[in-house]
Amino acid sequence: MDMPTPCPDCGETVEYGEMLAHPNDFNTMVCDSCHDRITEENNQGSEKDNYGNTLSWKATPDYGLIEISLNGEELVGWCYEDEPESVFNEFFTVWKKAQEAAREQQ
Repeated sequence: MDMPTPCPDCGETVEYGEMLAHPNDFNTMVCDSCHDRITEENNQGSEKDNYGNTLSWKATPDYGLIEISLNGEELVGWCYEDEPESVFNEFFTVWKKAQEAAREQQ
């Protein structure tokens, strides 16, 4: 190795030239596997609604697609341009308002 460098995230020693910019901190370099793991973590999430249902989302940036699931079952897939988490947050806000409206009509 010409310039062995430990990954600050996992500690694995890799060639400095093979390291990538940290997805969340441009001042930090990480190995390829940590970069992929962090990117995947950044492109998914979940929230619980007022009735205990878990809504989760997973974005596929290469295709501009966000998939939203309810309790593990795919509910809807949408295209997005920027910030998939904000798309999910908007969906979740509408979801909770719809639940509230349905509850009031009962």
